[in-house]
Amino acid sequence: MRSLVLATYLLASIPFGGFLSAADQNDLSTKHSAITPSPRPGGWMKRHESFNTKVKANQGNIDLAFIGDSITQGWEGRGKAVWNTYYGHRKAINLGIGGDRTQHVLWRMDNGNLEGIEPKLAVIMIGTNNSANDRNTASEMVDGVRAVVTQLRSKLPQTKLLLLAIFPRGNEFNERRGKILQVNQALSRLSDGEFVQFLDIGPHFMNDQGTISPSIMPDFLHLSTAGYGIWAESIESVVSRELGDRPMKAEPVSVDGEWRFEIEGPEGMAEATLEISANGPVLNGKIAFGPDRVLAFKSGGRFQDQIQLQIVRDRPQGGTMTYNLTGTVKGDRISGKVSTKFNDENVTLPWTAERR
Repeated sequence: MRSLVLATYLLASIPFGGFLSAADQNDLSTKHSAITPSPRPGGWMKRHESFNTKVKANQGNIDLAFIGDSITQGWEGRGKAVWNTYYGHRKAINLGIGGDRTQHVLWRMDNGNLEGIEPKLAVIMIGTNNSANDRNTASEMVDGVRAVVTQLRSKLPQTKLLLLAIFPRGNEFNERRGKILQVNQALSRLSDGEFVQFLDIGPHFMNDQGTISPSIMPDFLHLSTAGYGIWAESIESVVSRELGDRPMKAEPVSVDGEWRFEIEGPEGMAEATLEISANGPVLNGKIAFGPDRVLAFKSGGRFQDQIQLQIVRDRPQGGTMTYNLTGTVKGDRISGKVSTKFNDENVTLPWTAERR
């Protein structure tokens, strides 16, 4: 009991470079939005309440929690295959809500999202939605993320925290990236060598020139399946250590080579030559329906046996059409679906490919 009291006292006494005391948080909350807990209207509340229902139904049965915004929520979308591989066999919960800022996470944590659970590890990635210039300054963003960490340490005193640096955003170097970098530099000081570890995996999403491929972040903010694979692989050593289990390693299947591509269109079966080359999680290549109709991939990515390709072509009457291909690779065969929008209608067709 004495050690717990001492730990609580020390936690509340750490100065600006560390966590915030309750008095500090109350003082700062009158100054800016990032640390003023607040809910959001509409469907947000429904998802928040679904979290409360889920944690009540899994008391004592959650070892791993992901806390954040739409990038975290995306584990249920583009990241689903990666989640199933890395976390499906673990007692994991996704507490991400699209559009959340630090103040929204603070409110959720105070209103049931953590009630009755004590994960071994919580992974936190929050702050990018605070970074717009009309929202919060870099200093306010640091306050907001630090308040989230402080709150989690208070509510989950035995849980280890993996605080991720805010991911880079934008295809190339830009002012907002610079702001996020300054915030991450300050947040790195929150590592305490025991309960809080700061980890910057942002460089894994960029190439040597500092640009981000749409194969990793299609809109240069949210991750593709391949991007979630990078995220999971980058934190796996920490996750397995804190959960006390064997590290996962997801090996991608071979996709390199030339493939005979077939798709059933409105005018019958169409054939093409599909060429794919892999560079880690990124896929490059092209599809040729003939010598005069060759289209390079705009983006391409893979995770284990799952691939995603995007192809854009110019329309004779003007404008472009975008084709999104997903597929599952089994040996020398790929089967999947291609989706596009035609005359304002969503069209989905099956496709297959055989390796030559």
